[in-house]
Amino acid sequence: MNSSRLILLTGLVIVGICACTSNESKEGQHEGVIFGKIELSDGWVRPATKGGMSAAYLTISNGTVSRDTLMNISSSAAAKAELHESYKGENGIMAMRPVSQPVIPSGEKLHMSPGRFHIMLQDLNRNLSVGDSVDITLTYSRVDTQSIRLPVKSQP
Repeated sequence: MNSSRLILLTGLVIVGICACTSNESKEGQHEGVIFGKIELSDGWVRPATKGGMSAAYLTISNGTVSRDTLMNISSSAAAKAELHESYKGENGIMAMRPVSQPVIPSGEKLHMSPGRFHIMLQDLNRNLSVGDSVDITLTYSRVDTQSIRLPVKSQP
């Protein structure tokens, strides 16, 4: 085999390997190009005392062409941050429960408001007073991570 054929064959093998591996989905990696963006709006946090709990509210708008999943929530103001939902339990008493990795369809919104979905901030590491702000980080399966600073308000 002459050297030009060997170079051509080697090049084709490399291109073939690259083409195959670029289309394979590997766990923890994002697939494809993301068109559009996820927007965060209308956010605020309830006042609370150090060591206690608070709730954060906002709207997540999925303006991408694909559904996305909220994988994790964190905040520097609390030891733990989780998405919770309020619901009417036994005897009509309101209760809360964690929500695991909600899917936000393309073109839709996840509204967080009192009495519905909210981010539960647990074991606060400082007092949250009206006028303060709280940083919250949201991690998604496709668009990666977003951070937002929310004002502390008694009620909007």
